[in-house]
Amino acid sequence: MNLFVDILAIVIIGVLAFSLLYSFSVARQHKAVSGNLGHDQQISKPVQKNIYTRNPIFIAYGIFFALLLFIILFFAITFY
Repeated sequence: MNLFVDILAIVIIGVLAFSLLYSFSVARQHKAVSGNLGHDQQISKPVQKNIYTRNPIFIAYGIFFALLLFIILFFAITFY
């Protein structure tokens, strides 16, 4: 059981690190492309068509709740 928790913690830290680096790279690309940071930009067509599946906030919430459900199920199976 302890090994499982350690592996799960490593996976969670890896996902968080990847998300942070990806967010920084997207922000850097957006700064380089836009030039004028004070003006609003139009949302790209693929994001407009798939507003929920392409939105990183909704993806992050989905991953969080899936991991939370997995942890709850793990504890329920292990201790009951």
